Amino acid sequence: MTSNLLKYIFLFQAFICASLWCTNLMAQKQDFGVKAGVITSTVKGQGAGSIKPGVQIGAYKTFGSNERLYIQLEGLLTQKGSWNWNSSNKSNINLYYLDVPIMFNIVLSERFNANIGFQPSLFIGGNHQYTVDGESQSQGLRNDVPAMDYSTLFGLEYEYSENFVFGIRYNHSFVPLQSYENDFADNNTLPVSMVAQFYAKMPLNKVISYIKKLD
Repeated sequence: MTSNLLKYIFLFQAFICASLWCTNLMAQKQDFGVKAGVITSTVKGQGAGSIKPGVQIGAYKTFGSNERLYIQLEGLLTQKGSWNWNSSNKSNINLYYLDVPIMFNIVLSERFNANIGFQPSLFIGGNHQYTVDGESQSQGLRNDVPAMDYSTLFGLEYEYSENFVFGIRYNHSFVPLQSYENDFADNNTLPVSMVAQFYAKMPLNKVISYIKKLD
């Protein structure tokens, strides 16, 4: 019941954000485009070196014409989790989310922007791969991980040109994947996600222009 309620709240939030997105889509001073990148993530309590590579892809929309401050809304499909890279005692967590970051961007200079924000995320699915008596096992996590996650984010962007913006961002969840008695973390540590993102953004009209050139 609680899981379904959280999903409905998330869908309502997504609907409101999409409405704002569409309402302002054609405004002259506003920007719409695509975003893609690679991430490294881990789950607190999995031990040092438990880094999982992943990818992230989606779209962004900026709002506001203030020269120093503007809001950016994003919709992203993201791979997260943690791998311990130990074939004899495997404990790999694979998580898939629909992220909706709401970022406040501050223009620092002609080329650099700082950003900070808040991110609700909808858990799409995942699995926990582990080893028992030398045998590999896989457990689905749909009923074992909260339907919603919430994170704080901060990062830095560099405007390479009018076509490309490159950025780095750190994402720290504050919703544990499980309670203190869990399968994910050692030493009674609450397992929360930590993610580093490396990405590029490109305005949609530029993407379309490049695609047309390939025809």
